[in-house]
Amino acid sequence: MKLDYTYLANELIDLRARTPQIKMERSILEMGRGEVLVMNYLSSNKNRAYPKDISKALMLTTARIAAILKNLEKHDMITKTQDSLDNRQTVVELTDAGVASISARKEKLVQATAKMLETLGEDDAKAYIRIQKKLMNLEEVWK
Repeated sequence: MKLDYTYLANELIDLRARTPQIKMERSILEMGRGEVLVMNYLSSNKNRAYPKDISKALMLTTARIAAILKNLEKHDMITKTQDSLDNRQTVVELTDAGVASISARKEKLVQATAKMLETLGEDDAKAYIRIQKKLMNLEEVWK
């Protein structure tokens, strides 16, 4: 009997519709949105980057990145300065407050995720990670 991928797709969509009710899932989603997404990107890139690189990496418009950076700067989470090697470029850097904020968010997320993985058990936790990695590498699916 052939597997009905459409049925499975509907089941997955229904499951995902309920995931915002799961605290760990909400935390993961939050890490992938707006200001937190940009701060997380900066944190993963030695706390600094050019706005155009942020835009390209996160697949957000330069206008959206500019608005996010303006708000982060207003809240003292980042600084924007001219690049010492190229005055035409602006460098965005996390402030100490920005580093502390994103580090605290990541730590909470790590704790919640570790708890979820532990609840799954060793085999299912490893399978979950394996499948997530596989999904991330299926570029043609996400285009």
